[in-house]
Amino acid sequence: MDPDIQGARRRQHPNGAVDLVEAVLCVADEELTMIQRRYATYLGRPARPRGPARVFDLDGAALTLVPASDLTALLPGERPTALPALVGYTVAVQHLARTRDLLHRNGLPAQDTPTGDIFVPAEAALGTAVVFRQAVLPS
Repeated sequence: MDPDIQGARRRQHPNGAVDLVEAVLCVADEELTMIQRRYATYLGRPARPRGPARVFDLDGAALTLVPASDLTALLPGERPTALPALVGYTVAVQHLARTRDLLHRNGLPAQDTPTGDIFVPAEAALGTAVVFRQAVLPS
């Protein structure tokens, strides 16, 4: 890593972001198994099921493959523009309630996910949903 680039990064983001923890790839239902095998080869590890989705655990982060027919169960109201598509990514934040408040103050819609996270829909976030999750902070 280039120390000059790393040194230029913001230490404190206003939304409380501390980590990128998940990317969500939406795939055609009939291609889920094939794409899961492909990513297992790329990543050198198997996926685990989470409902209809398949999750690759990546040492503190995850890649989630979700079939198109089940996307709205994960991100209510979302629809991919094409398949496969990166439909969302998840950022861990220090204080989920503060992040929600910041989004509202800045005129961004924040919706709840079934798992208790919040997200800014793709339509308001330049094409890809941004999910915010409470970080598990060390004691």
